Amino acid sequence: MATALTPAGEEMLAVPDSLEAWLGQCPNGPIAIDDEHVKVAVKALAEGWSSTLTRAIAISPRSLTELSGLIPEVSYPSLERRIGWMRTSGQITALPKEARGVPYAPTDWLRRSVAPLCVAGRCERIHMDAAPPITDVEVQAAFLLTLPLLRLPQGGSQGSCLLASRTDPAGGEGEERALAGVSVEVAAGEIVSTTIELDSKPTTWAIGTAEVWLDAVIDGRIENVRIGGAHPQLACDLVQGLNLALFSDPNP
Repeated sequence: MATALTPAGEEMLAVPDSLEAWLGQCPNGPIAIDDEHVKVAVKALAEGWSSTLTRAIAISPRSLTELSGLIPEVSYPSLERRIGWMRTSGQITALPKEARGVPYAPTDWLRRSVAPLCVAGRCERIHMDAAPPITDVEVQAAFLLTLPLLRLPQGGSQGSCLLASRTDPAGGEGEERALAGVSVEVAAGEIVSTTIELDSKPTTWAIGTAEVWLDAVIDGRIENVRIGGAHPQLACDLVQGLNLALFSDPNP
């Protein structure tokens, strides 16, 4: 009897492909998908992402002591192990020691992990009835990690822009979706600041559902992102920049 992949199966093929592409960019040397080091890299990524650890260091470099205070639900030894896995695999780097301890910051490789995470997330939402909700922490972490990779047009628009997604309602169907995202300030073609504090009256904005953002980031389809305000080109440049940063060859 002949068998064939369903649409879900076809789309699932993109998940290992995206993961393999990310593993191939490891700063310690490319990791083959069947390499024994894959488990450490993927476990480190998953453990950091499933807690608020990744978002915490994406906001600002933090020491282990600071992270322990910010993430009390994760024990100190467990947090220390996660930091160790992420550092060993090349996802975070230690900065010069300060009075508060050794701060850790994300590497560009960790920033590019948003690509396979997005591909896996879209596959789940399309083909899994019980897909876990996308949280505000995940939305914020994805924006914070990716934005430093953007290369905006020189001499392009400048100003502030709200990038936000309507997250899944915590109370189920019928509850209004909240906004989660970041406020970005751009000057002279460079992102000069990013904060998770959302401007209640943004001058420019790009807003969409999780599904709309995943399509925009993965495929560059920005037509369904709601863009408006004083500098719509700035919003367009930022949204398109997310796609180019994650899904174009970093070393052409």
